Amino acid sequence: MTSTEPTGPRRSPKSSNRATLLELFFDVFYVAMFAQLSMQFARNPSWGGLGQTLILLLAAWWTWSTTVNATEFYDPQLRAVQAVVAGTVFGVALMAVAVPAAYGGRGLLFAGAHVGIHLLRGSLLIVALRPRRAHAREERVLFWFVLSGILWLAGGFAGPAWRTGLWAGAITVDYLAAGLRYPTPRRGRLPITRLTTHFGERYQQIAILALGELALMSTLIFSRASYTPARAVAFLAAIVTALLFWQIYVLQSNKLVDRSAHLRPHASILLAPYVYAFVVTGIIATSGGVDLVLHEPQGTAPASWVALLAVGPVLYVLGRMSSEYVLLGQLPPSRLAWLALLLASTPLLTMLPPWLVMIVTVAVLVGITITDVRRLRRAALAD
Repeated sequence: MTSTEPTGPRRSPKSSNRATLLELFFDVFYVAMFAQLSMQFARNPSWGGLGQTLILLLAAWWTWSTTVNATEFYDPQLRAVQAVVAGTVFGVALMAVAVPAAYGGRGLLFAGAHVGIHLLRGSLLIVALRPRRAHAREERVLFWFVLSGILWLAGGFAGPAWRTGLWAGAITVDYLAAGLRYPTPRRGRLPITRLTTHFGERYQQIAILALGELALMSTLIFSRASYTPARAVAFLAAIVTALLFWQIYVLQSNKLVDRSAHLRPHASILLAPYVYAFVVTGIIATSGGVDLVLHEPQGTAPASWVALLAVGPVLYVLGRMSSEYVLLGQLPPSRLAWLALLLASTPLLTMLPPWLVMIVTVAVLVGITITDVRRLRRAALAD
């Protein structure tokens, strides 16, 4: 963590868009976090359990997103920024350990680690930036994390009956405060600043890591399970799903990164955490559904399993479409039609075996990919 102290706190627009080695090390811990969350979806696939795991996922995602905002806004060579990332690594590890029993005996561990990450980041940056009179930004953010932290910690101390509601309220405060740009008494709202291409690259990296988790968990589960034809088909469908997710993601990805940094920076910095919340949630939910199917591919698929296997891809595609709409002005009717077809078919999917539900989902993703390629070819010929 040694470095040469820069002359100013702001990240230079001319700096490299590549993540530092410490940032990449930080992302590695999110592979473990995503794996824990996908397994948690599979451990408790009841409707209540899915909602509880979603809260944990949104909390984990917000920790990643706010940390990336700090490394985007401030010079990564600042010792305070490096300390923030290193401390967040430790906190994320504790959160990941707590996930399986977050609504049991480890609730306070999860809440304490989550709150500690945000308080540490705000406190370190305020102290480091105060001599340069650049600390007002972090004071606004810290103010709101203190408010939500009260709910997080209260939920950690409370019993399971109260914990879900308190944590749902806390995550709502976190997301709403950021969307409103952290309005703070006597400080006002956060100003919107210009992005570097580092911002888009970091979000691309975490999306690819999430896709890697889907492939990794599918491979590990299948390798340990006894062989059956239905299980083998489900495994192949999981790998094809990951590939199709990747294809949908990389389509026009370079153009999206460029526009996020140069043409629509304000919209990008405000919307990226929310848009990618859909993307990451869709991947992890799908991974949890795959986990269930690989363990029990036969029988009929419960409605909550169908929610993971079908709604997961819908969330993923909607998240990607949101980026394309905001940055490129594109809202392909073909994608909407495919997603509507998949959602409309969910009552029928509950009458099918789980492995066949995965095949139907793959077919819809194939349809989206084919129509996307044709649409872009027509657009290229028209130009």
